[in-house]
Amino acid sequence: MGAVLLTARWVFPDGERRLDGGGVVVAGGCIARILTGRSAVVRFSRRTGVRPRDLGNCILAPGFVDAHAHLELTALEGRLSGQGSFATWIRALIRERAALSPRDLSASACRGADRLIAGGTTCVGDVDSGGAAESALRHHPVRVRLYREVLDAGDPARASAALQRANRPFARSARLFPGLSPHAPYTVGAELFAAVGALAARRRWPACVHWAETEEEVEWLARERGPLRGLLSRQPGSISIRRTGLEAIAGAGLLASHLALVHGNHPSKGDVERVARAKAVLVHCPGTHTFFGRKPFDLRRWLDAGVTVALGTDGLASNPDLDMRREMSLLREAHPWLSPETTFDMATRAGARALGFEGRAGELAPGAWADLCAHRIEGASAGEWSRPGALLDALTRGRSKIASVWISGRAVRRGRPEIPRGISESSGRSAE
Repeated sequence: MGAVLLTARWVFPDGERRLDGGGVVVAGGCIARILTGRSAVVRFSRRTGVRPRDLGNCILAPGFVDAHAHLELTALEGRLSGQGSFATWIRALIRERAALSPRDLSASACRGADRLIAGGTTCVGDVDSGGAAESALRHHPVRVRLYREVLDAGDPARASAALQRANRPFARSARLFPGLSPHAPYTVGAELFAAVGALAARRRWPACVHWAETEEEVEWLARERGPLRGLLSRQPGSISIRRTGLEAIAGAGLLASHLALVHGNHPSKGDVERVARAKAVLVHCPGTHTFFGRKPFDLRRWLDAGVTVALGTDGLASNPDLDMRREMSLLREAHPWLSPETTFDMATRAGARALGFEGRAGELAPGAWADLCAHRIEGASAGEWSRPGALLDALTRGRSKIASVWISGRAVRRGRPEIPRGISESSGRSAE
């Protein structure tokens, strides 16, 4: 199949580079070449006969990478409150989710994925609690690292079934990739944690773990006290007592570069440095942080330690939207010192690294998937946009409108792909 050349007034291959009048050559579902300016576009078009498809007064950029979501919970939008204890919220979540059938959860996951695409997200790390999301999303255009959730809530009788489900083969899909999510150190017994770690290593599947999200979690692990006591039926030896959450994760062999640690609001002494040494990725969810009215997130501490920090939306049970533009805006409001370049990187390349897609998603580069987004910014024809950094500043403050989205080189509208002539889909890397 022939190549397609997309051009725009501005092309942002990543947060550090801006190409005025550049273009992106797409072939076989991947990016074949980046053209650095108008003259390069003209030369390529004359030499190859490929006519540019000009997007006009837009920013052409990589699609956002949402490093953490619970798309099956989209149906719970607006039904839970962030007030009260975290244990109270968990009880409400369990109650509301139990009222949803597998069919409801599948439809909910698809609606959530549609909303991600509407906001310019092309790739997501989604946690699936029972298989409904996996069934639905394997047919959806969005690219997914699908983490099967595993937990036993301190009850060894549940461990066998949880592990059996985690061990099932994944159905083949061009855009769905396997992963595992032992839910959290306080909901996964030591034996189950170890078994999941061994399974992840054997299958070479990346993992995602909720960690150090609340003080209640830390208190429970350290002293078996606090509001979580009534939720968990701990049996002797099912979860190691008086270990930090990170020790439990490391003990299962999961503390490594293939791990996404979600939240990390309350690390113990030495944890930040240990995460940095392991090259694991921390995922911060500004919308959920705001929903619960939590204390300021110590972002500077993590970045100064050299930890890669990615952004996620979490689910609509703890966030009013599934829009990475809003997550970037909330992040910059909470951390005014943060540069637009770093913010954009956290919503793209850092997310790709969290999901094990480094070099394939979150940036426009030869060999990467052709997952792109065109943004329009009101007033972008004015002279002020010539100032370095102005466009990226506006984009990371949530001021862009999504003009169009491509996944694997296919234009996507409302969760359904349109297949332009000359573009074919491939889940692999470009031959170049």
